[in-house]
Amino acid sequence: MNSLLNDNYCVIMAGGIGSRFWPWSRQNRPKQFLDILGSGRSMILETFDRFDTLVPEDNVLVVTGKKFEKMVLNELPALHPSQVLTEPDRRNTAPAIAYAAYKIASINPDAVMIVSPADQHITNIKAFRETLLGAVAYVKEHNCLMTIGIPPTYPATGYGYIELGEEAKATGVGPIVRFKEKPCEEEAVQLLATGNYVWNSGMFVWRVRDIISALEKYLPEVAVHFAEINVYGQPGEIDAVSRAFLACPSISIDYGVMEVADNVACIQGTFDWDDLGTWQSLQQHLEHHPTLCTPENTEGKGKVLLENSSRTMVHQGVKHKDIVVVGLEDYLIVDLDDTLLIAPKKDDKRLHQLLEKYAKQLKKQ
Repeated sequence: MNSLLNDNYCVIMAGGIGSRFWPWSRQNRPKQFLDILGSGRSMILETFDRFDTLVPEDNVLVVTGKKFEKMVLNELPALHPSQVLTEPDRRNTAPAIAYAAYKIASINPDAVMIVSPADQHITNIKAFRETLLGAVAYVKEHNCLMTIGIPPTYPATGYGYIELGEEAKATGVGPIVRFKEKPCEEEAVQLLATGNYVWNSGMFVWRVRDIISALEKYLPEVAVHFAEINVYGQPGEIDAVSRAFLACPSISIDYGVMEVADNVACIQGTFDWDDLGTWQSLQQHLEHHPTLCTPENTEGKGKVLLENSSRTMVHQGVKHKDIVVVGLEDYLIVDLDDTLLIAPKKDDKRLHQLLEKYAKQLKKQ
């Protein structure tokens, strides 16, 4: 690998439980460890491979829950256990990113840190890598916090938006005006029509010293606990980090830093991107999927009959089982060994709320 890339580090965020993909995604095996698209490869493996010419293998870190540590190492056997940073408790993204930043700084204070969720679907990898290299070059020159923005293709209500400044609109990279929370459908249509907004992908690039400065300025209640640790890479790291996490508030990096910092820039991604945040987001990936089907797409997908059931999607997780659906429109059916879900597709974003409500009744979340 080009020695110029030795300062590049990638932090893969793999601590979520993917509750909007329940019951396929469970607390004991969440979405990032599943072959969601039927490619034969887990989402975290796809993410890891995406960075193979951008970041040296030794410079990849995965932040995840303690109970997922072995899963990460099984999916990514190239990693050394020291490259898996475990959270003792979920505290949202800011403490996780702070941990990774301070650890990387202890190894290489000149590092550039790329942060990526473990469970996104990206195609046109060449364009993805060109975008990331452009982001790395920009943050080195401008000492800013960079977010990767995705030009919107429809009025999505499931993503946050970023309003671009004039330079970012004209050249594809530059300072932003502001972040916007997830809009209602009417507002999403208006945002799309302006041409001034991109989707917030949840991917970030920054020099490690710049994110540490931002954390210390905007989230000192998080930064202080990781700054005082002097045993990174030593036997006492796990215990020290556990104490730090438990002392931190639960807060996202977006809310705690990115939305308030005055040195945030955006580069527009020129690649195809899909957050795959809900069951409905799989609709466009059905053609070659081995277990998902619709009335227009059942051939070779097992014994599934959909009669007078337009716009209904079935996930067939049990082999050698007949599934017959009659008269259901716009429904989602997920059939697994131990769980059957039947719900209007429009309610798939509420699955995580239902899990919280019926946690005691549902034995295997």
